Amino acid sequence: MTFPRVRILHKWISLAFLFVWALQAASGVAISFRADIDDFFLGQQATATDPAGIARTVAQMQAAGDDISSIWISGGQDGQFDLYLDRAGDSRTVRMDGTGSLVRDRSDAVLFSDGAIFETLTRFHKSLMLGTVGYAFLTLSGLLLASNIVLGLVAGWPQRKRLKAFATSSQAPKPAALSGWHWRVGFWGALPALVIVLAGVALTQADVLAEGLGVQQETPEITQASDSAAIPLDQAIETALAEYPGASLVAINLPSDSRPWYKFRLNAPGEMPRLYGATRVFVGLDGAVLLRHDAAHSAPNERITEALYPLHTGQIGGLAGRLLNAATGVWLLVMIVLGLQLWSARRRQRAAKPAKGD
Repeated sequence: MTFPRVRILHKWISLAFLFVWALQAASGVAISFRADIDDFFLGQQATATDPAGIARTVAQMQAAGDDISSIWISGGQDGQFDLYLDRAGDSRTVRMDGTGSLVRDRSDAVLFSDGAIFETLTRFHKSLMLGTVGYAFLTLSGLLLASNIVLGLVAGWPQRKRLKAFATSSQAPKPAALSGWHWRVGFWGALPALVIVLAGVALTQADVLAEGLGVQQETPEITQASDSAAIPLDQAIETALAEYPGASLVAINLPSDSRPWYKFRLNAPGEMPRLYGATRVFVGLDGAVLLRHDAAHSAPNERITEALYPLHTGQIGGLAGRLLNAATGVWLLVMIVLGLQLWSARRRQRAAKPAKGD
C-alpha cells in the first residue's frame, strides 16, 4: 500500500471513530484512580481487616433481610469493602470498612451522587452501557484504534526525520508543524497504547477468549448442604487466609442453596501484581478447604486471561503502571486534538490555494 493511501485510510478511520475514542479515553482517565478518589472524598483511612467485625455486620444485615450476593474490596484504601446486595427489590451498594462499620449505603439506581459517578463511568467505559451490543461495538472500535495506531506509524516512519524537523522548526507552515508534532507525540505513546487497547479488546471478549484457550474456573462439586451447622464467616475467612500466609482478602461470595460453600478471592504473595488478586479458595460449610487456585502458579493459558485486566489498567506495573495507563489516556486525547487541528489546517490550506487558471 502506498504512502498516500495509508495516510488517507488513517485519516478517515480517525474521523469516523474519534468521538468514541475520545469518550473512551476520557472515561478511562477518570476511573484510573477511581477508588482512591472515592475514598479521599469519603474521608476514609486505611484500616486492618477484622474478620469478626465483618462477619458480625454481614450477619446483622442478613437478619434484617438484605440478600448479599458478594463483597469486594474498594480498590482504594486498605480495609474498605463494598457489599453488593438486594434489599426488598432494590439493588444497592453498601460501603463497609475493615472493622465492619458501615460507611455508605447507596441505591444502584443513583448515577452520579454518593460516589456513583465512578460506577457509571466504569459501566460506560466497559460497554457504553449498552450490554452485549456495547461490548461488540467496543471490540470493533478497539481493533480499529489499534490498526490506526499502526497505520500512523507506517505512514510516518519513512518521513520521520522530515517530520521531526517540521516540529522543531519555527519557519515551518502550520500544517507541516502540526504533522511533525502529531508524529512525535504519536510515536512515543504508540507502544503502551497498543498494549492497553489490545488488552481492552480482549477483555470485551474475555469469555470467548477463555473458552478458546480452554480456561475453566473450577468450583466444588458439592451442590447440597449437609444438616450440620455451618461455620461462621469469620472462621471461614481465617481458614482461607491461612492457606496463603501474607495474602489479603479481596472478595467474598457467601453460600447459597446451590453453592453450599464460601468462595474467597485473595491477593497472595508471588502472583501477578494487580489490585484484585486472582487466587481463589473455596471453604465448605464444615470448615474444610474444598478447592483452591494459586494464581502464582497458574497454567500458561490461565496466565493469559489473568493478565488482561492488569495490563489494560496498568496494575501489572504497580503505581508506575497505573500512572502510565492514565498518561496514555491523556496521550490519546492529545492525539485526537492534534489530528483535528492538522485536518482543519490542511483543509484551510487547500481552500486558500488559487484555482488553476486564476
